[in-house]
Amino acid sequence: NCLDRRWACFLLAANAWLLPPARTLSAQRQLSASRVRPCMQRQPTAGEDVPPVDKATFVAAVEILDRELAKAGGVDPPKSLSEAEGSGEAAFAIGKTTAKLPLSEVEGLGLVEATYLVLVSGVTTPLVESGLQVKDTIVSVSVEGTELHESTRALDLAATAERLTAAIKTAEENGVAEIGLELNRLVELRYAEK
Repeated sequence: NCLDRRWACFLLAANAWLLPPARTLSAQRQLSASRVRPCMQRQPTAGEDVPPVDKATFVAAVEILDRELAKAGGVDPPKSLSEAEGSGEAAFAIGKTTAKLPLSEVEGLGLVEATYLVLVSGVTTPLVESGLQVKDTIVSVSVEGTELHESTRALDLAATAERLTAAIKTAEENGVAEIGLELNRLVELRYAEK
């Protein structure tokens, strides 16, 4: 069905977005499978309170993504965020925001798992306009007008994809054109100019 085909494209993008385009599909599958690491020893159960990710974990995951993006682009990686913060050059905090994921744009969302955190690794222009950014982490999914509201906090890539799939299916079954996303975003703090 349409959902299965669209979601298969999303999962391929989620697992292999950072790979150079010249690689074969089987090579992409082997490499992406080798990068997947469990986020937790056990997954939280429904209704269980899961603490938000700490800043050090978020920074470490973003640094991994920055290095991989630089490597894929053939450029030098940016300065380490933790080094910049340690030297006093920058300070970071975790912000909370929301975005909509239109069902028509699901294939434009890429996810990657890095150091205990699933991050957005690729977005199309329409997804940027709907509020998503590379390096965001999705902490919950919901479908307006339904009872579906699922946490994705502290889940690995496969479990996050399952929750997104359930939300997409629920939206399609209820004639809803988009799913709601609650996001955490690493934000650089700056002094206001006088």
